[in-house]
Formats: sequence, C-alpha cells, structure tokens
Amino acid sequence: LEIMQREPERIKRLWEITHKMMKEITGMGFEIGVAASPIIPIITGDMDTTFKFWKTVTEGGLFVNPVVPPAVPDGSCLIRTSYMATHTDAQLDFALDLFRKTGKALGII
Repeated sequence: LEIMQREPERIKRLWEITHKMMKEITGMGFEIGVAASPIIPIITGDMDTTFKFWKTVTEGGLFVNPVVPPAVPDGSCLIRTSYMATHTDAQLDFALDLFRKTGKALGII
C-alpha cells in the first residue's frame, strides 16, 4: 500500500497495460467476456483446446492458468492471464504474438 501511495504512476501504468491487452486480445478475435481488471480471461471453450493453449504458451515462456469445470461451466473453459505495472511493452508484445499464433493454430481465432 505504501508503494501505491508513493508511486501512483504504477496504477496508471497498470491500467494502460490492461486496456492495451484487452483491446489487442479482442482485436485478434478472442472473446474475453466481461473483463474489468488486470486479470483478463481468454475464452477457449472446451477442455482439450484449453489445455493445448495452456501448454503451448507455457512452453513458449508465459505463465498463464487454465480454468476448467467445475470452476466454469462446461464449454466455457478459459485461460487466465494477468498483468503487472512492471511488464514492459516488449514483454506484452511477446505475449500478444504468442497468443495470436496459438489461437490461430488451434482455430480459436
């Protein structure tokens, strides 16, 4: 809390990142549902596709979490992505490129 009070620019940067990622992810054709925080879901559908997406991006160097039933309804599986104010533009672009390639390879986008 002290850091947030001392360095409000971190909060501003986090929301800039959040809005950029939401815009870019949806612009690729992914569904994100109603995302309103730096935790942005990428809806992947079935469990098989979700685990393939998770494995591919994890092996590609990103940390994401698969979310499957019973945490979500059948057919509504997703990948949970989260962002920090300290992520660089290069890191974000790397993630977006990997999301795009993986989404296309799996027929999600």
